[in-house]
Amino acid sequence: MLVPSLMIPLWLLWLIAIAVMDLRMRKVRNWMVLLGLGMGLVALATDIQPFQVTAWKALLGMLVAFAALLPFYAMRWMGAGDVKFAAVAGLWFGLSPSLLIIWIGGSLLAGIHGLLVLARRRLAATPTGSWLQAHLPLRAATALFAPEPRAASSGQPRAIERSVPYAGYMALTAIWLVLAFEPALPNLKA
Repeated sequence: MLVPSLMIPLWLLWLIAIAVMDLRMRKVRNWMVLLGLGMGLVALATDIQPFQVTAWKALLGMLVAFAALLPFYAMRWMGAGDVKFAAVAGLWFGLSPSLLIIWIGGSLLAGIHGLLVLARRRLAATPTGSWLQAHLPLRAATALFAPEPRAASSGQPRAIERSVPYAGYMALTAIWLVLAFEPALPNLKA
């Protein structure tokens, strides 16, 4: 059918926008989450859902994704946008192996990101880091060794540090999943 195949490019554009937004700003805007939610609900209501997910599986996927990541938000390990993005991904892919792949892929990429951040911090504290900072071009040295913002010590609760763009990494995994396996996705969800 032609109409569901048009939903995939729209879904991919939305995923690309989420990935770019989260990777650049470390924030997922609510209007972007609502756009993805609206597209998903319209696709379900008009029976043009490209991944052949029933309305019940889609709603169940959305609820499970939200409930599974909400404790991480409560512990301040991730931002609210990450949780809301996962819920929208659950709506699109339903409660399926595809949703699990998105979580695992996003988690692996976020873990690699975290390790690189830790390695950069450790390198910055060494003599080699000081040498690199002095000898690299200014733009590269600033990108690698710029001081990180510190929380104010005014007695207020510490703000959530958005150092790992988890929604962006889940979006990249979803893009890979759709591009690599789109013809087989309905079979993957069995």
